[in-house]
Amino acid sequence: MSKKIIIGADELILWLRKNQKAKEIPNDEIQGLGRKIYELMVKELGSIKVVENSPSYWANMMEDKNIEKFNLPKTSAQYEIDSSRIGDLYETLSSW
Repeated sequence: MSKKIIIGADELILWLRKNQKAKEIPNDEIQGLGRKIYELMVKELGSIKVVENSPSYWANMMEDKNIEKFNLPKTSAQYEIDSSRIGDLYETLSSW
């Protein structure tokens, strides 16, 4: 039996950046990774968006060298996803 887990878009963006994926796509939710992640999580994988702008844990200052539109986000949405869909999630992210 699978369980529901909470995963943040910040975690997914960190994975993408560490794996040299989606390097040309900015983080912002309107046109960038935030929107793509929303589309994937909610529309394709049936997740539920549970939080809109949760602070990211790696830094909280815009001056931080890791916080920028092509690196890590300052805040992100959080999603509830069925744990059985995690493989599908990362398989799709791998193609970005």
